[in-house]
Amino acid sequence: MPTDPNDPLKSAAEGRMEVMRTFGQMGTLGLSFVIAIALGVALGTWLDRVTGWKPFFFIVFFILGFAAGVTNVYRTISRTK
Repeated sequence: MPTDPNDPLKSAAEGRMEVMRTFGQMGTLGLSFVIAIALGVALGTWLDRVTGWKPFFFIVFFILGFAAGVTNVYRTISRTK
């Protein structure tokens, strides 16, 4: 039985799949952003403990983690357009 390309049920299902795909991409973006910051904070905190330079490495690696997160989001968005 051939499928009708104008079938409203098929069109609705494809629309739902596109919405779910978009939600998945948004979740991935948010997670990659948070992980980049968390890794920077963890590394900065560890280096502060090892060296004794209390807020220096925390601040530096927080900023680097934030920049890495923004870069990841930008690259992902650029690829999808």
